[in-house]
Amino acid sequence: MYTPRFRIIGLFFLSLFSVTATLAQFSPANNAHLNFSSVCFEFQWVDQAVNYELTLTEKSSGITMVYATQANKYIVNELIFGESYTWQIIGKNSKKKEIYRSEERLFTIDEHFKTGKKFVRFKEVTNNSLTRGNELVILDYAGIAINHDEEIVWYLPDLPFITPNSALRDLKLTDDGTFLAIIDSNAYEFDLTGKVLWKAPNDGAVSHQGKEDYHHDLQKLPSGNYMVLGNEKQRRVLAGLKDTSRYEIGTIIEYDPSGKVVWQWHAKDFFTDNLLKLRKKEDGEYNLATHLNAFNVEGNTIYAGFRDANWVLKIDKSSKKVVEIYGGHDSGLPNHYGKELFRFQHDATVLSNGTMAVINNDSIKDPAVVSSLVVFSLGENNTPKGKELFRFNFDYDSLCNGKSLKLGNIEELNNGNYLVNMGAIHRIFEITPKGEIAWDIFVEKLDTFKRVWRFFPQYRVATATSLYPNEFTAKWTPKKVKGDQLAGSLSLFNVGSEKNRYSVLAQLENGSWAVLTEIPSVEPGQSRTTVVMIPKKYLNSAGVAKLKVQVAGKSLFQEIEVRK
Repeated sequence: MYTPRFRIIGLFFLSLFSVTATLAQFSPANNAHLNFSSVCFEFQWVDQAVNYELTLTEKSSGITMVYATQANKYIVNELIFGESYTWQIIGKNSKKKEIYRSEERLFTIDEHFKTGKKFVRFKEVTNNSLTRGNELVILDYAGIAINHDEEIVWYLPDLPFITPNSALRDLKLTDDGTFLAIIDSNAYEFDLTGKVLWKAPNDGAVSHQGKEDYHHDLQKLPSGNYMVLGNEKQRRVLAGLKDTSRYEIGTIIEYDPSGKVVWQWHAKDFFTDNLLKLRKKEDGEYNLATHLNAFNVEGNTIYAGFRDANWVLKIDKSSKKVVEIYGGHDSGLPNHYGKELFRFQHDATVLSNGTMAVINNDSIKDPAVVSSLVVFSLGENNTPKGKELFRFNFDYDSLCNGKSLKLGNIEELNNGNYLVNMGAIHRIFEITPKGEIAWDIFVEKLDTFKRVWRFFPQYRVATATSLYPNEFTAKWTPKKVKGDQLAGSLSLFNVGSEKNRYSVLAQLENGSWAVLTEIPSVEPGQSRTTVVMIPKKYLNSAGVAKLKVQVAGKSLFQEIEVRK
């Protein structure tokens, strides 16, 4: 099941000065109930209007706020859970005269047990506003997003397929402003309100065992495809052994939006009998668990992290061959770097400078060893592969022992800091590249039966610059030109929180798309107008051209239909 993440805006021009008819919906809809306090208002373009006013009134107090914009979208932050609001749009022309007034609409931001004081609490240790980032922090087990002041800005609403015993993991926001999550071994994409947009088939097409058993890591790729980890059960006699061995081993699956498998990789093809027999349990039996728990896609390369094998594998996507190994014990294979650098690791994050960061959970038995954040080289800038570049031990103060037996991940922030989820320690901190703590909290959950606060560790903590990182809108204004081609001014408004470039494409008769022009970077809150010429070959028999404006390097886009 798949619902595309785009909006189609039909703009039909009968002459240069004709009235614009739009298909844009008003959002939030009248009487909407929302589960987030940062709201993107969307409304129709109004012909001849050059400025708009959004009036927003708080029902309980009667206080009215007025926001001015030239775009048909506007984001308001820090609204209040449990409060109702009315909103209205006023359009004004170049003479500042009101030419349009919408009807008044009502919406409510619902309270929920997750937004109250009897679900989670945060014990703040450090909050340095001068050195910390401003990203939102998404806690997967809690099903909430908070800001750096520990205020909840979004919560996962009650959904029919989620029960109190459901396993929720790997909750994260995509570039499209949608959420991904693995829930009870199923993989989902849903919008801010919880409406399911896509669900992985989980039909066993890859494992050939009835289901895929999705786990640990789900990502949406710039192409719009999805990649997720699966498992398959193995039952065979290993070389040199008499008895049948039973174990589980990972898969990596890429789906297109329709749910079709377009690429797959099986760990069983790499882990030979000799590699599986490198480790033994305390009872002397071979430890055949490899425990695939993370992946990172960099172009045609996939890095896959195996916790129990203690390795991060570099996989060439085209050949499906493992070309490099990092960390853990000696594999006896060539191109194995950073041996013994980390063990029992979580995450495998490629940073913006080409290095890799992992959570080194290596602390299970040795009392002298603690867990740590480890950053190491992948060979960038002629640095030796596997060389340790930065390590930060988790026993940095007396508030915990630094031993995180499982869970954890790293997020690189826009300011260059690392946001570190310590996993089992139930602590999240932000650290500068120089090793200075900028933000530091403990997460606890209320035990409603015994009325005591318990440790609340998270599997993954994701970050986002906002709930609308790449939100934008575009407006087409036609121009008169000689000949059969179309021309117009395309005004693009970046209403999101991230700087972006954009591509303008036109659809050919066969349905394919060709790039007409590129729009240079637009800062958040800014706009840029570009003249676009549309040759005759892009017009259909009715003289209509279909354009697509897409965020460069991402799957988010809008479609516009234009005619003379």
